[in-house]
Amino acid sequence: MLIAVSGGIDSMTLFDWLYEAKDALGISLSVAHVNHKQRPESDIEESQLSEKMKRLKIPFYSAEYVGAFSEEKAREFRYHFFETIMTEHTISALVTAHHKNDLIENFLIRQIRGSRLRHMTSMKSVQSFGPSIAHLELIRPLLSFEKSEFETTDYFEDASNAENTYLRNRVRNLYLPAFEKENPKFSDHLASLIAEINKAMTVVSYSARAFSGAEKIDLIEFGRELSEMQYFILQEYISQFPLLEVSKAKFDELLHIINREGQYFNAISAHYNFVKDRYYFYIEESSNSTEFETSLTPFVEGEYNQVDLPNQGQIVIRKREPGDRVQVNGIDKKIRRYFIDNKIALKKRGNPLVVVNDQIYGVLDVLVTDLSKSLKHAKIKRTLYYREKR
Repeated sequence: MLIAVSGGIDSMTLFDWLYEAKDALGISLSVAHVNHKQRPESDIEESQLSEKMKRLKIPFYSAEYVGAFSEEKAREFRYHFFETIMTEHTISALVTAHHKNDLIENFLIRQIRGSRLRHMTSMKSVQSFGPSIAHLELIRPLLSFEKSEFETTDYFEDASNAENTYLRNRVRNLYLPAFEKENPKFSDHLASLIAEINKAMTVVSYSARAFSGAEKIDLIEFGRELSEMQYFILQEYISQFPLLEVSKAKFDELLHIINREGQYFNAISAHYNFVKDRYYFYIEESSNSTEFETSLTPFVEGEYNQVDLPNQGQIVIRKREPGDRVQVNGIDKKIRRYFIDNKIALKKRGNPLVVVNDQIYGVLDVLVTDLSKSLKHAKIKRTLYYREKR
């Protein structure tokens, strides 16, 4: 379990509570800290956090933010760092100290910015994190707690929280107090509204359950839905990628692309592509696209790998699809489960499959299935040779 620790009272209280309960819960803890380099005290605080974790024998990972600072860029930097640490050290859950006050502040910030209904309540106690193939979780155990309930005395006070340079600080220091002056129960009413919207979105999600968790959306099935439901199905699908921000204009464009004729492939962010083929639309990580060259005869120069194939049947090299299964060492399982069980690197999980007659004989640079192994000594067979493009 990786705890995101800034050093403030929120995250330090979270750390203290989890540290005290770790034996009872049967969990192991690690800590991740990002030094945003925005205050003179930042380096000292990072050093003291590192020393504290060293005394407690808790693994500590830190990173320094670089580049022009903005809240959005800093958030993207943090979560990319967390995802990297979790992948490298096989950690399945990220825990953050978001609490009830954050929930209310976020709602008001997104209302000011004109966010869509789904994003007004995007903070959930448990949700998937990172690429869907990574099977990581983001956990927020403090959403029912108010900041006034936090009790730790070992934390750093960020003086910049009193400044009103950033929108979040203005919401916290100016706007919410002004609304509460009009109605002391304003925050409670806002929390109630958030809960009500959550219930409404739960109904929408239930209605769209046939598409829930899908890696690809069937175009025919999608087209059968009411246009109003299509709107929310696409939102539900995009929500599987927490770090992907899609503007209203881009969202409307994607909805139009899905419903018009023709195929489509284009980058929708620095890390993701949107793809529409003849049968599906889907989002894929651009960083996972390793290209290979293949041949039915050995390459003249350089190293290469191979997959043995039956002598008859069309050879198809394609991306992984929902429901794909492989048999390896006598065990039949979904490819996704094979990747997770064998801790296959995220970058390789998008590698192409070698398929003959709808049966999978291998995943390039990842595995060779029992179907291929059984042909090793066959007199009549084909061999597919492959290597990464240089």
